[in-house]
Amino acid sequence: MRKLIVPFIVSALMLVAVFSVIERARGQTPTLPDGWQVLKSETQGDSVREIYAPPGTDSSKAPDIGFIDSPTATCYQPDSSVDTCYINWYYLSVSASPNYIITMTATINDIGPVAHYQGFFQTSMYAPYNMQDRGFKVQCGVLGAGGNPNLGNAYAWTVRARDSAGLKSANYGTVYCPAYKQP
Repeated sequence: MRKLIVPFIVSALMLVAVFSVIERARGQTPTLPDGWQVLKSETQGDSVREIYAPPGTDSSKAPDIGFIDSPTATCYQPDSSVDTCYINWYYLSVSASPNYIITMTATINDIGPVAHYQGFFQTSMYAPYNMQDRGFKVQCGVLGAGGNPNLGNAYAWTVRARDSAGLKSANYGTVYCPAYKQP
């Protein structure tokens, strides 16, 4: 009897783990305070990306807008003798089907929108790092200023996109800058 109980318990635990990982059905999406529904959400470390549908949309029949792809958000300091850093991404990209991508906007902390891209009859939008010149200028900060004792300031960033059907996609994350060390 004991030999049967152990495999049964292990099987039950594995089933619970599998079903906890399965994504929620699209019709059971949570609703945000302004009525928008979160269709899909992913989290990796401190970064989150989400897709939203407007109020009253049948989320099971909503057209697709993709997650925004925003790899390698970095903060770098070109001159260590100056308290100036630059935040940039390797690229920003999003697509929609069958709709068109209307806008993509990048925001850093309370600085406001630092980049705004608009599309016209295009199903995807791609902005490589060199479209932002050196990146977006911020203060590096002193050692520990952003909460990490080995780095400087921390900046929260958001990238949002909207398609022609009113669907929205957003990525959120935090980037740490190197510390400014006074000479």
